[in-house]
Amino acid sequence: MFHFNWKLTLFTVLLLPLLVYLGLWQLEREQEKRDTQIGFDAKAAEQPRPLADIDWGATEDNAWRRIQAVGRYDADRQFLLDNRINQSRVGYEVITPFQTDSGLLLVNRGWVAQGVDRQTLPDVAVTRDEVRIQGTIYVPGGDIMVLGQEEPAGQNPWPRVVQSLDVKQMSALLNETVLPFSVRLESGSPGLQQLNWQPITLSPETHRAYAVQWFFMAVVLIILYLIFSFRRPEN
Repeated sequence: MFHFNWKLTLFTVLLLPLLVYLGLWQLEREQEKRDTQIGFDAKAAEQPRPLADIDWGATEDNAWRRIQAVGRYDADRQFLLDNRINQSRVGYEVITPFQTDSGLLLVNRGWVAQGVDRQTLPDVAVTRDEVRIQGTIYVPGGDIMVLGQEEPAGQNPWPRVVQSLDVKQMSALLNETVLPFSVRLESGSPGLQQLNWQPITLSPETHRAYAVQWFFMAVVLIILYLIFSFRRPEN
């Protein structure tokens, strides 16, 4: 016989929708990751475009677009993007201004290992000659996450450690207008350190596995509710 327990019912009514929602949210994330990977693969198959041909207002269309540019690195004013992990090692991503005829471009030159301590910054020297680079436009998704406070390197503010790739903030620190999005160098480009980026962090299959877990917990919750509701009351 069904035994109504209002506390158990309230708990189930409140928790069950949450579990289902989390499962559906993970399925949405799975589809987003698949769309991102498809877009990345399509752009990777295209030939790089000259920087002058890029319409910087087409934000979504520019994500992962390959470009090529000729210019000079600003070796005296570089940024170190903090808390970048590569193969379980802590380090930085080197962001270097690149002067072109189309404007000042922030170029992500890849990953470098952290020094022996926070006060000892890695050597990020780069050629001052005119060079031709190729890379992909990086359009960040969502809000910018800040993990700490910006800190200069001792008495010399350059290279400057930053906690987020905030183009507007970097433009203000450089006291110059920069192009709206940064570019990640491709293999073979002058100035490249170590490649460590990928279009997606968690695979679509991982999100599918998380969704299955949430739905499984929802089913278990329903089963437990029915078991306790139909259990014979003790004397």
